[in-house]
Formats: sequence, C-alpha cells, structure tokens
Amino acid sequence: MTRPRCDLINRENGGFYHLYDRCVRQAWLCGEDPYTGENYDHRRKWIEHRMLFLTEIFPVDIYAYAVMSNHYHMVVNYCPARACEWSDAEVARRWSRVFGPRSEDPGLRAVYEAALVADPVRLAEIRQRLGDLSWYMRCLNEHIARRANAEEDRTGRFWDGRFESRPLADAQAIHACMVYNDLNPLRAGMVDTLDAPQRTSLRRRLEEMEETPSRLGEPLRPLQLEARSGRVLTAGEPALETTLSVYLAQVQWTASRCQGERTGTDPPMTWRGSDTWLKAFAAQRRRGWRRGGIPAWLVAIA
Repeated sequence: MTRPRCDLINRENGGFYHLYDRCVRQAWLCGEDPYTGENYDHRRKWIEHRMLFLTEIFPVDIYAYAVMSNHYHMVVNYCPARACEWSDAEVARRWSRVFGPRSEDPGLRAVYEAALVADPVRLAEIRQRLGDLSWYMRCLNEHIARRANAEEDRTGRFWDGRFESRPLADAQAIHACMVYNDLNPLRAGMVDTLDAPQRTSLRRRLEEMEETPSRLGEPLRPLQLEARSGRVLTAGEPALETTLSVYLAQVQWTASRCQGERTGTDPPMTWRGSDTWLKAFAAQRRRGWRRGGIPAWLVAIA
C-alpha cells in the first residue's frame, strides 16, 4: 500500500534518504534515445549541477548520486533543523536565489529580499518550505522538466510521478545505497571500469583524489558545486566516519562480485559477514527483492 509522504520523511529530525525519480513512459533524461536517435548526454550536466546547486539553498547534503539514461538516484543527509537556525536575512537570501528577480541587478534583488524580511508571515512560510525535502525535489525536477520540454518543443509531464524516497536507517543501509548508486553505470553496462567518465559521485571523488591524494585518509564529505569553475568538490562537515580509501575498497570489492569474480575475503566494511552486505546491497534494487534472502539477480555472484 502506498504510504503518505509525511510517514516517509521525518521533517523534524531528518536523516539519510535514498531519493529516486524516473522519466515518464519512454522519455529519456540523458544518453541516446533508441527510438528517436536523439542524444541527450548534455542533460547529465544539467541535473548534476542543479542537484548540487540546490544544496546551497536547502538543508540537504549529497553523499552519492548517479545520473542514468532515464532516471537518477541520490543519497542525501537531510538536516531540517538548520533552517530554524538561519536568520531572517539568510532565509530571504536563499529564497531569492531560486525564486527572486531574474535580473542580475543587485539593487533589485536587495529590494526583493528586504520586502520578504518585512513580511513575517510570508517569511515563516518560506522558512518552512526551505526546510522541506519535498520542496528541494520540486525545485530540482521542475527545473529539469521545463528545460527538457523547451528543448524538445513539447509540453506535459516529463517525470513519471512524484519522487520516491526511502529512509536509510543505519550505517549498513547508507553505505549499501551509496555503493549501489556508484555502481549503477557499471551494472547497467554503460561503462566498463569504475573510473570511466560518468556523472556519479564516485567519479567526482576519484577526480578529486587524483589532484589531492591526502583526501584518501579523510572521512567522506558531502559533494558541492564550485560556483566559479563548475567543478564538483567535497566540502563541509562529514556525517560519516568512513574514510574515502575504505569506501573505495568497498566499492571495488562489490564491483568484482557483480562482475562474477570470487574472492575468499570479506569486504573492508562488514556487518556480520559478506552475505549480509550483499543482501543489503541487493535490497537497493527496486524490483526483484524479497525480504529474507538474496534476490535471483544476485544469487549467481553471492
């Protein structure tokens, strides 16, 4: 039975969530559409930059993502309490960056923000929206849908429906979902190696590690968009204790199992053994999993 959104997302305490959405019918978000022959690879950058840009507006930290051909995944740390700590001026400034005047005139923007601060009722409503994960997803999906429809000169729905969300209750679920997202292109046959060019959080972490090897020993930090260069970097306070080196080893171990390789060793991060980890990893798949065992698609490699 479908559960109401208020039962799925804790708007008081937040936490880690797996967010997901898919294009309607046969619409393609990115890549080459086999039906029309059109290539939409450039949209991968659209959604990657938009999801990261919005973390500067909403109390959301992104720890993993994968932009696929007709859907995307994200693992986020949702922190609604932050919105209560922002000053009135900060709330107005953040809201203005998304819904304010389109003009780049700083004077016009300042007038708009001052008007918001002077209206406490409106400002309270805006604060509530900025602290709402559903509004984050609305600002992401609506923006991409409008751009895609304008590009194709179409109207109507672009997404299959409202986004799907699932709470990640413990460390094993969080890490399993992150690895699942990062391995999505490899599992789907889009790439042959983990370091192949792709729009995933893993690729961005590997790029940063090549420039700054010292990051290997640091805890995993959320991903952010550098405004001037457009590069994706890691910054902010980490909410996970796992270091990048341990996480990469976990990804590589899981990838080897997905590719049919067998090893007698357990993964670097273990929760009661490798079978438990593989079950948690398999549970991230939306279809084909039944509680209490490894699904058929993973039996051959488990």
